[in-house]
Amino acid sequence: MEYYIHDKNLPIKFLRILLLILAPVVAFGQNEPKPTINSRLEGTVLDSITSQPVPGAVIRIKGTTNAATSDVNGRFQLVTGQSFPYILAVSFIGYKTKELVAKGSPVTIKLIENVNQLNDVVVVGYGTQKRTDITGSVASVSKNLLKQPAASFDNLLQGSVSGVAVTQNSGQPGGSATIRIRGGNSISFGNAPLYVIDGFIIYNNNDNVNIGSNGPSVNALSTINPSDIESIEVLKDASATAIYGSRGANGVVIITTRRGKKGTNNVSFSTYAGQQRVSKKLELLNGSQWASLINDVNVSDNVAKTYTEAQVAAFGNGSDWQSAAIRNAPQYNGELSVSGGDERSRYLISGNYFKQDGTLLNTGFERYSGRVNIERNINDKFTVSANIFSSRSKQNKLYGSGYNSINFNSAFANLISTSPIAPIYNANGSYNTANAFNATPTNPLQDIASTTNTSLLTRTLGNIAGEYKLLDELVLKVTVGADLLNTTQNYYAPSYTGSPAGSSNGYAAQGYASIGSGYANSWLNENTLTWSHTFNKDHFVTVLGGYTTQHEQVASSVASAQKFPNDLTTFNNLSYAGVANLPQSTGRSASLNSYLARVNYSYQHKYNLTLSERLDGSSKLGANHKWGSFPSVGLSWNVNKEAFLMNNKTVNNLKLRLSAGQTGNSEVPAYSSLVTLAPTNYYFNSTLVTGIAPLQLANPDLKWETTTQYDAGFDLGLFNDRVNLVFDAYYKKTTDLLLNVPLPLYTGYASALENVGSVENKGIELGLNTENIKSSSFSWKTNLVFAINRNKVLSLGPGVNSYFPLAPTGRQSPVIVKVGEPVGTFWGYKTNGLLTAADIANHVPVLTGVPQQVGDTKYVDTNGDGVVTTDDRHSLGSAQPKFTGSITNTFTLGHFDLSVYFTGSYGNKIFNLLQQTLERPTLSLNASATLLNRWSESNPNGTVARATNAPVPQITDRYVENGSYLRLKNLSLGYNFSSDLLAKLHAKQLRIYASAQNLATITKYTGLDPEVNFYDNDNTKQGIDYGSYPAVRTFLLGLNVTF
Repeated sequence: MEYYIHDKNLPIKFLRILLLILAPVVAFGQNEPKPTINSRLEGTVLDSITSQPVPGAVIRIKGTTNAATSDVNGRFQLVTGQSFPYILAVSFIGYKTKELVAKGSPVTIKLIENVNQLNDVVVVGYGTQKRTDITGSVASVSKNLLKQPAASFDNLLQGSVSGVAVTQNSGQPGGSATIRIRGGNSISFGNAPLYVIDGFIIYNNNDNVNIGSNGPSVNALSTINPSDIESIEVLKDASATAIYGSRGANGVVIITTRRGKKGTNNVSFSTYAGQQRVSKKLELLNGSQWASLINDVNVSDNVAKTYTEAQVAAFGNGSDWQSAAIRNAPQYNGELSVSGGDERSRYLISGNYFKQDGTLLNTGFERYSGRVNIERNINDKFTVSANIFSSRSKQNKLYGSGYNSINFNSAFANLISTSPIAPIYNANGSYNTANAFNATPTNPLQDIASTTNTSLLTRTLGNIAGEYKLLDELVLKVTVGADLLNTTQNYYAPSYTGSPAGSSNGYAAQGYASIGSGYANSWLNENTLTWSHTFNKDHFVTVLGGYTTQHEQVASSVASAQKFPNDLTTFNNLSYAGVANLPQSTGRSASLNSYLARVNYSYQHKYNLTLSERLDGSSKLGANHKWGSFPSVGLSWNVNKEAFLMNNKTVNNLKLRLSAGQTGNSEVPAYSSLVTLAPTNYYFNSTLVTGIAPLQLANPDLKWETTTQYDAGFDLGLFNDRVNLVFDAYYKKTTDLLLNVPLPLYTGYASALENVGSVENKGIELGLNTENIKSSSFSWKTNLVFAINRNKVLSLGPGVNSYFPLAPTGRQSPVIVKVGEPVGTFWGYKTNGLLTAADIANHVPVLTGVPQQVGDTKYVDTNGDGVVTTDDRHSLGSAQPKFTGSITNTFTLGHFDLSVYFTGSYGNKIFNLLQQTLERPTLSLNASATLLNRWSESNPNGTVARATNAPVPQITDRYVENGSYLRLKNLSLGYNFSSDLLAKLHAKQLRIYASAQNLATITKYTGLDPEVNFYDNDNTKQGIDYGSYPAVRTFLLGLNVTF
């Protein structure tokens, strides 16, 4: 029977357990020799690096059939039938066979891992393959990275695999990350990879779980416990991803969770706890500095100074609003699991609790989760398995909306902009709301502490599969599963708060409440047949065919109310409010039916061919393009198996790979191809009535965004796999991009969604693993990841060369989508310092329509026409890095292990909108400390423009900053206790460790953190910083024990 194992190491672990079971039969099933004096041998088998026991190793006297097997503690006894000395041969799957001379008893035997064998099998779409036979670009996340503490498994992907770019959108507990594999393919829709968990394809659309609350996106992936994960494989090229068809364009992440093993029964407990601290605080003006700034603004406006010199001095440091909201916050994780199995059944049951308090008041994340994985061999032909996971998580978020006005409107930005001369507290310790600089008597610290903004997520993800061996070489597999995600979001802004920003804030609304509920449910059925056959011992063929169907339903509703007589009931009783706002609800569903086929052929495991094709039919698309075909081809040549290289002592592995194929992007909103209806008001017989009117035109030709990809690469192993290099070069072109195309006025519609644009991505990837030093007492391993990706817009449709995707009220758009530029290029004015008196006298070009004086920003006339207008705006770079990389060094010394993990990016830009706003003085808001070096008559060499009252903000290169960084992402020191102590404790493994995360960052970026995306996953608005949740530095102590 063929098993579809979604963990590259499980086949080896399976064989290990099988040997553990069979070895006693082999050892003691022989005719036992008659003992003689000194004929008994005892000993222990250990891993040479970790000194952990190796259960199931076979210890054999060379030249005989006399053998024993090591137990779960690595111990063995062997009746030899002969006197010392004699030669032992010790073998185990995943380790090199070791021969040694036994001169006495007991003996300690240390085995060295065979890296090549350990990586022999990897998980691919709908099955597994030997690594030697793979034709595509498939990368595995290292086991060391998977062991790192993490709130969500997407955190583990950062820097783990070349070509995978991960940016934490903020430091918000439970917050989301932006993940791109080989760049972004789409302008308007999703660029996140497809996730496959234990064979179940999940829809990771954070929009499905954000219903009624203000603030950053809830991360649906945070509902999953990272400790449950056994392996992560990343599929990158078309040969690997085309089997997923219309959902494979953005790459595929395959996750396999832990399972029970035959022959072992384990009880494991893992825990870690620690503290988080804000990595950096913004440098802002204190009380005296701010009052002095206000006086300078008064001078610029030709009005009397507000404060006397004595008053300025008396303000001193004033109020530090930023520090008042920040705290050191605890983090805790605990997990208990029970696993085991016998000849017919395997099981794993685990439970997890995780809690992360936020470093800002009234924020945090909490998760309860449980998992049951079961497999049962009904008979020699039929096997059933079930993987069931359930979790409940709670996230307390900061309120805040987007970049839509001149004013601050996120909780953190509102806090830090408060005047430092306004007291935080009254003399009696209560919050001070008598702020002369605020239009409402509220306190931003009290807003954060008192506003309820909670998201509750309940998720159940499970599938049941049956495999039946129809013939010796033909296996039928049927899988049914469901992903049920339910969300509740509760919001309440008390009547004494200024949140949320705008006219509906708690004070103006006399208490504002909203409740939202929704679900995003998905059902999956997969049916596959796999036929495997070997012809003439040299020709290996595997044929996969199948039919799958998946259905998704999403619905949500939101109700809100205001004008509460008091704040006692918060969001729990909307009927208590004086005004009920118009409720909102929405719903959608979509189905995908698919036929898939793949042929793998290998000749002598030397020449390999993969052909695949998937035919997808989607309810989302137009009537003329419901179905799409996605083919691929892959070739590989294991050169090291050729006679001219077979016995080479330097090169032990060399594989050349080529692939080409097409994949699609299914992240199209449901009903996009249909006429949708919406309520409208109109007059009928002089009476206003409500009716229904078309909201959008139908488009029967709406189809997939299609990505065509070409990949060439090689895998190189040197010096018995002590050096392993993987290299890939690729080119991707995405056509039929879905964009809103302007329509003629006579249609009655402004635009319609059509397939008109194209984008390209091209780049190179490199992964290098080396064993620098390897001995029984000390080892040093290095893992290096490096990637370059270049993105460019090729077309935006007939007659369209560019457009601005972000057009907020009162501000210019900082980004542009333009042919020939990367998606989401920053667009603005170049500057050349500040205007001098000589510049004014010489009539240098100045910004049209804006009076200019000495000390104002000097703009560059890039087109040389003698004036500075919007035509002089220019590309200021993009958020897409020139290259990304990481390096991990792992050391072991005796029972100690040390891991040092750096990650970073180079060449990406960040639009520091927060800094632009903080350098825009007003008479009521605080400002950046950079204004201490503002131009004035007493400081003519200042580098910041003169202080004026609320100058019109311009997008300039001053605020498009270098976002490059190098970060010490993780530093871990662990100790594995010796086998002697483990025996006394009746334990199989015991490890303690200390870990520090985000310990240090080298960057020129002046904001809080270079990892920031105010707009989360929006591809056109990456790299904008408008006061996101501060990043944190974490210190942890942990314990892992197995009995």
